[in-house]
Amino acid sequence: MKYPETVLIVGASGFLGTAISRYCVNQGLSTIGIDIAAPDASIAYTSFYRTVQLEFELGPVLAEYLPTYLINLAGNADVGKSLLDPRDDFRRSADLFSMILDQVRRTSIDTKILFASSAAVYGQPKRLPIHESEMPQPISPYGYHKWMCELMAREYSAIYGVKTASARIFSAYGSGLKKQIFWDLCQKCCSAGLIELSGDGSESRDFIHAEDIANAALCILRGAAYNGESYNVASGQEITISTLAHLIINQFGISPEQLVFSHKGRAGDPRNWRADITQLQSLGFVPTIDLSRGTTEYVEWFKKQ
Repeated sequence: MKYPETVLIVGASGFLGTAISRYCVNQGLSTIGIDIAAPDASIAYTSFYRTVQLEFELGPVLAEYLPTYLINLAGNADVGKSLLDPRDDFRRSADLFSMILDQVRRTSIDTKILFASSAAVYGQPKRLPIHESEMPQPISPYGYHKWMCELMAREYSAIYGVKTASARIFSAYGSGLKKQIFWDLCQKCCSAGLIELSGDGSESRDFIHAEDIANAALCILRGAAYNGESYNVASGQEITISTLAHLIINQFGISPEQLVFSHKGRAGDPRNWRADITQLQSLGFVPTIDLSRGTTEYVEWFKKQ
């Protein structure tokens, strides 16, 4: 049975899967969530939810719903883990996405695919802001495997006519995220003593709230050319880690003197990021949650955990 404007979200129980599922439902899309994990709170944000073994069960789900769109959010989202076990990262990214593309080719050729890629494909950029035309130069297995997935999306578009696009997501955050800089900083703010971070604080990121990522995803779903092209998904603002850290420790009433930096970098991490989001803006995207508001909301959520 064909449902009007249906989106199938692969990896629906994760951080971004939950945010995008909720947003799509609120925008009136019939939303099918699937994941290898049992559903948690994210099930409340989907019209339908299934726990599946993707290698064997994606085809029947596609055949049943013939979705308008498919968003692939599945896989590892940890650069450090990819350095420790690159084969596992490959299996959970490139290998899995190859299967998804081929199932769509065989079963639901009209379904439009959005692949959740990453700014990690850029590595350490030579200039800012980073435009999509910049040649990818990853510095981690995670980044390489995301790039491989983008190339496969182009392959299936060019050779088989599968409609594909990729979203190069920059530094995502928001309530519910229990890892990376926001989570780590909040945990350290609950400990006695100095709050130590890696680097020197001048490193920068282009942070984008999960709700804005969901908004951007829908803009791409409805407006993309689907020729295998990629879109930067970011706020377009460069924020230093020092600035972010001071915003967060202020929410805990902690003195700036308690914040120190180790001046030691981490493997696989670029130094500076800021995205050119002109292409995304041309599809109607406008970010709505600035870092000050987003940080306040995150800390309030964290304190309730």
